Amino acid sequence: MRKLLAAAALLPAFAVASPSPDSIGDLFAGTCMKHFYSQDALRKAMSDTGAPEAPPEKAEFFLGGNPGKAWFVIAPSTAYVVALRDDTVCAVFAQRANTDQAHAGFAALVSTAPEPLVAAVQDADALGPKDSHTRTAAYSWSRPEDKYELLFVLTTSDSPGATAQAMASMSLVGKANNSFKAMPLRGTP
Repeated sequence: MRKLLAAAALLPAFAVASPSPDSIGDLFAGTCMKHFYSQDALRKAMSDTGAPEAPPEKAEFFLGGNPGKAWFVIAPSTAYVVALRDDTVCAVFAQRANTDQAHAGFAALVSTAPEPLVAAVQDADALGPKDSHTRTAAYSWSRPEDKYELLFVLTTSDSPGATAQAMASMSLVGKANNSFKAMPLRGTP
């Protein structure tokens, strides 16, 4: 696992820092991906940018009922929430998103991994809600000999009534059984 962690330290090179993100991909890269292995730095970055912390009753929704912190980020195109669970799952929610652009941007971010990691498409059937309005994509990064992998999941909803139209998450999971339960994209019909 140490080698996976060391290799994943290359993540900041892939992160696109943007003071005012214009897409879920920009914000996901500049928060979750950039700070996954330095989550105290993510907390500091959110504080330094003045992102308001969500009160516990609102944060609970974005944390899937788990302990952690959530911050609001307002951009020209929509409102976002960055959620960091205490179990290290990091996610970005977009209130409104162009779902095709979100999927294309997400694939561009995670379909290729920094060496020595290898990117793989994952079966997303069990990782997101299943209805006519939602679409989930998943990728992982690891080396063949690793017991753990970084799992990236994007769920989008084309329903105008959805509380969040896109959610991108990142977590470290066991390979053998993909022991990860994706945070649901709530508010979808």
